[in-house]
Formats: sequence, structure tokens, C-alpha cells
Amino acid sequence: MDAGDSWRLLLLIICLGLSGFFSASETAFVALPRARLMHLVRSGRPGAGRVSHIIQRPERFLATVLLGNNLVNTAAAALATVLAIKLIDNESLSVLVATFGVTTFLLLFGETVPKNVAWRRSEKVAFTVSRPIRLVERTLSPLVTLLQVFSSASNRLLGISTVTPQMGEEEIRTMIAAGAQTGTVEAGEAELLEKVFRFGDRQMREIMTPRPEIVWIGLGSTLAEFLPIYSENTHTRFPVYDGTMENVVGVLSVKDVLSAMRGLEKDAGGQVTGYIRPAFFVPETKSVSETFNEMRAGGHSVVLTVDEFGGIAGLATLKQMMEVIVGQMGEEGAAPEEPVTPLGEGVFLMDAGLAISDINEELGLGIPEGDYQTVAGFILDRLGSIPEVGDVMEFDDLRITIKIMEGVRIEQVELRRMNSNAGPVEADQ
Repeated sequence: MDAGDSWRLLLLIICLGLSGFFSASETAFVALPRARLMHLVRSGRPGAGRVSHIIQRPERFLATVLLGNNLVNTAAAALATVLAIKLIDNESLSVLVATFGVTTFLLLFGETVPKNVAWRRSEKVAFTVSRPIRLVERTLSPLVTLLQVFSSASNRLLGISTVTPQMGEEEIRTMIAAGAQTGTVEAGEAELLEKVFRFGDRQMREIMTPRPEIVWIGLGSTLAEFLPIYSENTHTRFPVYDGTMENVVGVLSVKDVLSAMRGLEKDAGGQVTGYIRPAFFVPETKSVSETFNEMRAGGHSVVLTVDEFGGIAGLATLKQMMEVIVGQMGEEGAAPEEPVTPLGEGVFLMDAGLAISDINEELGLGIPEGDYQTVAGFILDRLGSIPEVGDVMEFDDLRITIKIMEGVRIEQVELRRMNSNAGPVEADQ
């Protein structure tokens, strides 16, 4: 082997190295999590802006990598062929050896090994190669631009959009779930984030206090009439109606009554409903998040929901909306009431007014959703009649027993899982 062959061998090794460099660069930038890169840019990590600049122009980056990779692979094949011909007298055998040898080395050291490393160390590799990639892009700029123009024209001809798709809600939720499984996101944090997303999916009718449970104040009520109602119900706001409960004229705040207490005590006939505030109405199908934003913007603390026929369907407060995210909150100085009480393995005592979606999530059940929103609605839909205390309804592996009735309204039920193979389900404590 003469000096020329030594140089050719050295160039061949360099070409193999460059092939691995381009392959690793392509994989590293593709595998680098966009959310992680965004965090690094915001935190000011050196080089993050350069990496972000490359990723934001994927067509130019891919054109640079593919062009560079093909150039060095072609050069490697040519150099290997020349070396083989000079070292092996049989020309056919030399071409075969060169082809097989280059293919093997390119596959191993130009593709497989560097891509595996880049995939597992995408962040480190991307930051390391970002500066050389920018240098190659500038060096090959005319060819890269030509290739980019041809690629864009081909995309338009094939009707392929060049707009990079934005990360959607489902992708973010999947990332959070994956983070919780791998331990990079704490289980409590993942649960809270999931509830934040569900905050926008829930409708007002799923979280409102239903109409039969609303405590009303009649227009013209005096302080003497109001105080017994307030003492029995620790609410802070009461809807005020005129004539019928469909005609809501406003909302009475206990805070306003207390502020006017001295004047009302002096005037025996003084009406507390003289201090009502305007009522805020929304359809019961409106999302919780939209209603929450409108209430904050309008300074409302309570909202009345309206059904499709224009009747009052229920009432909700800002506190009830926040409970969608943070869970049940008790009154000041008192622990929150647990809507689900474990009685034993697979046995629970629960409020029949709980939303089906909440019960399914909390206990891992599969109760189907329908034209009803609550456990009581599900029972009525399945039975087709008004139950009595002690009545039992079975569905799949569930046995539901009516425990408390308030007139025709189901107040409390006992739920029992009959299938032991399903495993015990534990309510959140």
C-alpha cells in the first residue's frame, strides 16, 4: 500500500465518521422532546436558541443532513472501490468486496450505532452537533436551498401541508400520563394536571346543585323570615324569586345582609331582598371553564343554570367549580364531607347525586353515561320507576341498594362489587 492508498484509507474512515455524524444529527433532532427544548430555551441554556432555530426549519435541516450524508456515503463507496481494485487483482471480486464492505461499515458505523446513541442521548447529541450542522448548512447553502425548493414544490404538487402540526391537548395528556408511569412526574401532580384538562371538558350540569336542593328566598322576605332559613342552611348566597321559582330576580348574599343588619333590626318590616344582586344565567350544557372565566370577568360568585325549556336547572358557585380541580372542600373550620365512604372490600356508601364520570374515575367503574348525569339518574333509567328504600338494582358486577329516599328523590345508595376477580377498588381517602 503506497502513500496514496494510505490517504484514501484515511479519507474513507473520515467519510464513515461523517456518515455517522449526519445520521446521529438527524435522529437527535427528531427525538429531542419539543417541550424539553422549550424549557431549555426559556431557562437560557447556552446553545438552546441555536438548536431551536434548526428545529423550527425542519425542511432546511433535513435537506442539509440528507445532502451531506449522501455526499459522504458516495465518496466512501468510491474510495472503497478504488482501494479494493488496487489491492485485489480480480476486478469483479474487488468490486464485490468493496460493495459488501462499505455497505456493512455504513450500516453499522454510519447508521445503526450513531442512531442508537443519538436516540438515547438526544439532548446531549443535539446540542453537540448543532454548531457543526449550522456550519455545514452555510457551506452547502446553494445546494441546500435548491434541494429545499424542489422539496417544497413536490409537497405542493402532492398536496402536502408544510405547516408543522401543533401539539394538541391529547398529546399533552399522553405525555403527562407517560411521565407519571416512568416516575418523571409525581402521581399527585399528574392527577392534578389531568383534572385541569377535565375542567374544560365538564359541563355545568355535571357539577351544579340540582334545583330540588336549592334553598330559595321569596321576594319581600324580612330579616325575621330570613334568619331561620339561614340558620338551617349554611349557604352564603340564596337565589331570590318573585311569585314562582322560574322567575328569579336576583341573588341575596349573606355578606350584604350582615352589612345592613343594623338598619334591618331597627325597621321591623325591612326586607332583606332589597339588597339582592343581579342573577347570572348560563345554559346547563355550557362548559365549566367558560362559565368560570365569565364569572370572574363579570364579578359573579354564583350562577344559575337553565335547561333547554328555559327553566332553572340548578345553581353553582365558584367554589364548586374549583372543586373539579382540587377536590371536595369543607366549610371553614370543618372537614369536607366525603361523598364516598368505604364500608369494606368493594363496598361503598355514596351520595346518589354524584356524577357518573366522577364515580367511574374514583372507583374504576364502567357505568355507562347516557341522558342522565348522576348515580340517581342511572338508577332511575335502569329501573324505569321510583324505587323505595331497600330496593336493589344490579348491573354487570355491581349491586346497588337504595339506602335513603327523600320523597321521590334518591339521596344515598350502597354500591357493592360482586366480582371478586375485578379486584378491590379503594376510594381516595
